[in-house]
Amino acid sequence: MRDAMRPLHRRSVCKVYFVYLLYLCGALLWWASCRVGRVSSFALPSNSALEQGEAHGKAQGPGMLYEMIGEYTLPKPVVVSPRKAWELWMDLGVGVRKMEEDTYVVAPQHFSKYRSFGQKEAMYLRDMQGNTVSDEENPGIRIELDVVTETEEANILSELQELVDRHGYEFTTDASDDAALAASWRLTGRDEKRTEALAPWGWGSDFDKTKLPPALRRVVSKLEELPGYPLGPIRDVTVNMRSTDDYQMVPHIDPLGDGPNTFVLSLLSSAVVTFSPLAALRAEAERANDDEHFAQHSYTDEDIDCLVPRRAAYSFTGNARYLWTHAVRPSVRPSAEDPETFERWGTWEKVLRRQPNRAAIIFSFADEREPHTDPASESVPSGN
Repeated sequence: MRDAMRPLHRRSVCKVYFVYLLYLCGALLWWASCRVGRVSSFALPSNSALEQGEAHGKAQGPGMLYEMIGEYTLPKPVVVSPRKAWELWMDLGVGVRKMEEDTYVVAPQHFSKYRSFGQKEAMYLRDMQGNTVSDEENPGIRIELDVVTETEEANILSELQELVDRHGYEFTTDASDDAALAASWRLTGRDEKRTEALAPWGWGSDFDKTKLPPALRRVVSKLEELPGYPLGPIRDVTVNMRSTDDYQMVPHIDPLGDGPNTFVLSLLSSAVVTFSPLAALRAEAERANDDEHFAQHSYTDEDIDCLVPRRAAYSFTGNARYLWTHAVRPSVRPSAEDPETFERWGTWEKVLRRQPNRAAIIFSFADEREPHTDPASESVPSGN
């Protein structure tokens, strides 16, 4: 997610205002092709902005709409571009529906293409009262256990250490925290800072799976072979490595260009990942931006906590991908003298002891269907 917003051109400003009127109608079409879950409002806030052109480092790339909720900059599922719908599939890895001239809303595959929610989701998802999350309440979060073995985990970590030394860079969501910065490393093929070394496998439609190291390439193959996931080409592999228990991941929505199908593999330790609906974040913006408050009570009362065991992966699609943020809350110490830190899972009646080492590997895929290849056609790969 990019933190800086680019200045608006006059034409772009006009488009943003026009999208006010069109956003809700177009998004309703998108909603019809997604799992409902807890559907958030599609109303475009007045503090949204447009990033035009260079969203993917390409002069002719689509313009991206963003919303600010306190300190959080969140991409909207809408793009502004003069390009054809089938061309945008190459930029985003997902179908789009035309709202108006040069304005499109994303249209991911229908939820019925994915495996049904089951016992794993009942075991590992909790609401803020500590209750299991029903199928109707689940916006598109799934758990896959034992994606890799202990031996495979060791091989992956060995490969990653070598890659981080050559292509990784220090990062933290809190730029003022020097200790967290020194203990956190990121490796990605996505051009985020333009000054940092990039992983050799690239990103988006230019992703080259052959450039992945062998152990990571085997994980991609495993994910592609999972039943109940209609996956297209892989578009992103990003690695976050931490050697401290003092960290958080702020609520965010991944860049649209990553694709509509995301898996996050947890290595070295377990984690609790928190999903928040945009409508609730807007309604409770002050609370959601108060570090001390959300560490104890989460970002909103509508949040869903996902417990991710070591060597398991969680996936998110549909509304969970585009209408909910995901985050990792900061850990809490029982007392200033206590050397251990904990994070809640649903409520403080169930806690996870945070370990000092964790690697999270993000794998993002396009939708299964290929776009229409006729430049004269306006066909859109809806996936329905």
